[in-house]
Amino acid sequence: MTEDGGRTTEDEGRRNALREFFEALALEWDAQQAPERAARLHALLAPFDAFLRDARAILEVGTGTGALVPLVRERAPSARLVALDLAYAMLQRAQTRAPFASFVQADAHALPFGAACFDVVVCHASFPHFGDKRAALAEMRRALTCGGYLLILHDVGRAQVNAIHQNARASVIHQDLLPDGAEMRALLNATGWDALDIEDTTERYVVCARVAASVR
Repeated sequence: MTEDGGRTTEDEGRRNALREFFEALALEWDAQQAPERAARLHALLAPFDAFLRDARAILEVGTGTGALVPLVRERAPSARLVALDLAYAMLQRAQTRAPFASFVQADAHALPFGAACFDVVVCHASFPHFGDKRAALAEMRRALTCGGYLLILHDVGRAQVNAIHQNARASVIHQDLLPDGAEMRALLNATGWDALDIEDTTERYVVCARVAASVR
């Protein structure tokens, strides 16, 4: 980022390279997933059923091929669901899986929504790919209503996520890493969130945070 908050040429270059990586990955991503993954995703969402059920509008940032969207719909049948991704090919596949949702191609660092549009923002298997995590967290906070919730979800542990990225053939994701629990808490505190729970284990990585009362 530049001092005035603008995107640099380097930022744009990385963004384009990342988009191209995910455009190519879209065709094979679902085939790479284990058959039991749906059950793991249900288990990830289960502790948050109450506020998902009460939400009027839910945004997923980095939806990929949309695996989580139908599971969110089960818990929030009356909510407006919007799913966003950087890669158009990912969104095409997601739309076939969840035609009831709205899909938007955009960057997590510059969400194309006004302030306080959503009650819940979900990042499933996407947070490591946000190059400027502080900026992305600030944008997601801006898009939430007062008291809105953020969920960052991974159905495998941080060490496994980071190892996959560091050892990938595509160098563009080598530095796309999940922060440990202490660093994540510091990032949330610095960007206007109250961290309610951070689960950083070998089995999963789950963050639940709420817009800090002092922000609104």
